[in-house]
Amino acid sequence: MPVARLRPISPHVAAVDLHGRFQVAAFLVRHQRGLCLVDAGFPGWGFAILTAASSLPAPNEITDLILTNAHADHIGGTPEIIEHADTRVLSSVLEKPYIEGASLAAGARGFLPKVALTLNHLNRKREIPTIEVDATLQPGEVIHDLEVLAIPGHTPGQIALLHRTDGLLISSDALFNVSESPSLDPVPGMTADPQAARESLAVLQATGVEDLAPTHGPAILGRAQAVLAALREQLG
Repeated sequence: MPVARLRPISPHVAAVDLHGRFQVAAFLVRHQRGLCLVDAGFPGWGFAILTAASSLPAPNEITDLILTNAHADHIGGTPEIIEHADTRVLSSVLEKPYIEGASLAAGARGFLPKVALTLNHLNRKREIPTIEVDATLQPGEVIHDLEVLAIPGHTPGQIALLHRTDGLLISSDALFNVSESPSLDPVPGMTADPQAARESLAVLQATGVEDLAPTHGPAILGRAQAVLAALREQLG
């Protein structure tokens, strides 16, 4: 089991930093009835997330789990979470078939992404039981004060979530901040559509939000607009 560490980011949002194969974060979002979990880490990491949630003040039940993309480091802990909590699983309409078992290679553009995502899919089938999405989200929809933004590229139906009260953008894998060096995915081939991924940076920037929390690496607080502008300029 990975080591989980709670890291408050904003008044309503805490990251659950999970250190196992490499650093991954899930996010616990406080709402009136309990907690909304954003992403579930790698397979076997669900118990660590549940333990972290139980350490928060009541009500601390996870009522909803929003999966921002279908990669194993976002959905892997889902089976453990839904087994031990009365939790509804949500995703975007476009990402739903991939979360439920379709290969991301089908939506990939380019030879390397198709090969890498095909191999990744074979590994996923061995490691993760079938997941069913209970409800889908549309761009612009708001749930627990989280506004849904479509940011395709890394996966076809990836979403970001903007906490409207806190002004915090949970950005999934739209960018990585590994070693506090913002970039697109540093792993070649794992982004289904690199051009769409570059274009989705503009969606994040258009929010005007200065606080941004990626899945990989520390949150970018108070300077997200400058970071996004510099990354877009670097990518051309």
